[in-house]
Amino acid sequence: MHLSKLPLEILDSILSDLDRHTDLIALALAAKELFRIVVPRHSEYRVLRIRHRFPGLWAHLARRADLSRNIREIHICQKNDQAIIEHYPAASVSSAMPEGMLDPWNEEKERVPNFLVAMGYMEQLKTFQWDFRYDVGSLYMSSEQELQLLGSLSKIASIERLVLAGDLQCLSPLVKNLQFQSVWNMPNLQDLTLMGNVWSSPAALPSLKYVLKQSSQLKRLQIPIEAIGICDFVIPTLRQLSLFLQSGTTSNLIKQWNGFLENHPLLEDLWCNPSSTMVLPRNGLTKLKRLSIERNFLDSFQDSEKVPESIECLQYTSFRFNTGVVPPSRCNFEKLKKLYLLTVKAEDELYAIAASCPALTWLHIHECVKFELDVWLDFLSSFPDLEVFRGPGIWISVEDDNNMMHIAIMKLVQRCMKLRELDHRSVHGKRGKHRNIVISKTQMDDGLHVGYEVQRPRTRDRIYFMDDAFT
Repeated sequence: MHLSKLPLEILDSILSDLDRHTDLIALALAAKELFRIVVPRHSEYRVLRIRHRFPGLWAHLARRADLSRNIREIHICQKNDQAIIEHYPAASVSSAMPEGMLDPWNEEKERVPNFLVAMGYMEQLKTFQWDFRYDVGSLYMSSEQELQLLGSLSKIASIERLVLAGDLQCLSPLVKNLQFQSVWNMPNLQDLTLMGNVWSSPAALPSLKYVLKQSSQLKRLQIPIEAIGICDFVIPTLRQLSLFLQSGTTSNLIKQWNGFLENHPLLEDLWCNPSSTMVLPRNGLTKLKRLSIERNFLDSFQDSEKVPESIECLQYTSFRFNTGVVPPSRCNFEKLKKLYLLTVKAEDELYAIAASCPALTWLHIHECVKFELDVWLDFLSSFPDLEVFRGPGIWISVEDDNNMMHIAIMKLVQRCMKLRELDHRSVHGKRGKHRNIVISKTQMDDGLHVGYEVQRPRTRDRIYFMDDAFT
């Protein structure tokens, strides 16, 4: 029997088990009958990524439990975050604001209840991201409604990734923390991001510890560096840690995180800014793969018996080993694949990079002095596997001249056989990053033809610091 001949209820049940958008589209293209079912009822209802209010969307989802329960990811972003591309069932939903609802506060009286009703249907949700740090285009909720939302999320056994970016009213000193703890029940979380001053406040510490104690499967944690109340906490499954500055801190407070690192020897990702008084713990964090840190941390490698065995991605200030930074022999950079440097000020730094990091496939030099084009050609061609080079270096060497840049690209592709992408000098206004020069190579009868085009930078989720650094 052809799949499209099955009763709608059975077919819907089968399609609901497919998580990936690509699988749904492949199935929709197999037959017209399937297309008419898959696209309006499933492929548009897997991921919601929005930065506008869309009251019609939430009213629609509140009415259609059968469609809401198919949603796997929700990303509610800031309205001014134009780096993301919105995704929602546009054909089924009107984004127009109803008459008489021009006041955002009045609009929320309709929108928030619909949102909470829809959330109650989403039994297969895996990711929930809510960025309400500036209350622009986000949801205005009372503390009771926040608790209702957390209660709905706690009933979804499939929830694995959670981002709460903002100050929850239900954690304010005026609200008893026991209310928060009575509704929070998400033991299957693997990825947790908490942003906002509330998470570093003493009043919220019992609730924060409750969340972490319950998260027995947590692999990635992003939290304000000011939240020093959890420095003595141990999360055995933790593999990725990002500590970011929320409002302000001191070197003595940063230093307290050294104990946390000591208690988590299996960390694979460490992103910390600022990190002026953090040092490599005695366990050496030997499993580290990706590292974004300030100078003191690498300096501490000199005094450690153990060091990371094979760092693959490093974001750092500079490579000036001749000014006191630990010798590269202690850093095990032979397997380094991605390197992000904030600055390069001399040719000997380029030589040090080439000698220490022969396996680079991706290199970003954010700022540099002017080097001659031949210097760049010799330097970049020393990496046989280099695919991506980011930064203004080559543009500076040709003085931002498009014709000279064309010549430079043609010379580069002859010497860097795997090179496929460079930064353009222009910045994409909405996405906030340099446009990309994407290189293409086609083998023809008369030889290899090389071309390139300027493209918009890829969309990215700036919530995840480490991922954003190496795109």
